[in-house]
Amino acid sequence: MVLQVRQMGGWYDKQRIMRFLRNDYDNFYLLFDLENYNFLMGNSQFYFARDGSDMSGVMLIYYHSSGVKDIWFSGNDESFDLLLRNIDRSKSLVHMRFNGNLKFFDDADRIYHEYCMVVDKPNGEKDKSVRLLSADAHQQYGQLMSQWQGTRFPSMGKEEFRNLLTYSTVYGYYDGENLASAATLGAVWKDWFVISSVFTDPRYRNRGYAGKVISTIMSNYNHLSKGILYVNKENPAAINVYRKLGFKVYSEELWVDYGTGLVP
Repeated sequence: MVLQVRQMGGWYDKQRIMRFLRNDYDNFYLLFDLENYNFLMGNSQFYFARDGSDMSGVMLIYYHSSGVKDIWFSGNDESFDLLLRNIDRSKSLVHMRFNGNLKFFDDADRIYHEYCMVVDKPNGEKDKSVRLLSADAHQQYGQLMSQWQGTRFPSMGKEEFRNLLTYSTVYGYYDGENLASAATLGAVWKDWFVISSVFTDPRYRNRGYAGKVISTIMSNYNHLSKGILYVNKENPAAINVYRKLGFKVYSEELWVDYGTGLVP
């Protein structure tokens, strides 16, 4: 096998990559970025490996304004090895399905394991204490999320939180007037949606608030066929909450840190 690496260059490459990804749920971010890819501008770059006309691996590199790169991969190990050697891994997070493939990451700072969890035909219950957060709630949201150490949130400023709530769909659970828990509708692709950035103030944990936020999101988007989320494998409390809501483990994923210090 003689593999070649190419950067996606147009509509034809895009369609071939879409077919290769096979609509696997843990390819959500690859599929979402590919569907919304702008060939002239944007923060995403796609590369693929091929043997002759057969595609064998796809890599998405997403550039954040903070300088951190998220790298998502789908394909076989040989293609991943080739693609990985052709990119700059500094200040990057690599995400891919775990299949005993730790040999590629001897130079990584930290390696974590995640579950991709999926719920079919989501059908949650709305809770009157859960609200859709507007930009006016950016100070409360910032105070809540800044407690989440090891993520991007503690370094964000007030205007960044305002912009996040302006352009994202974020729900929060209020205990009285206090924002106690929040979760984000991360993206929608066709009839799938992903839930991300689930966090509860440590003072309000073990009260079921995160579950109520997620259940409300599921109720609001129950016209879609699949709900997807990622969770640290070493977080059994969160996994238990998601199982009670109907989520099941679809795959085990790697979160590989190269110099970011971020955790899942």
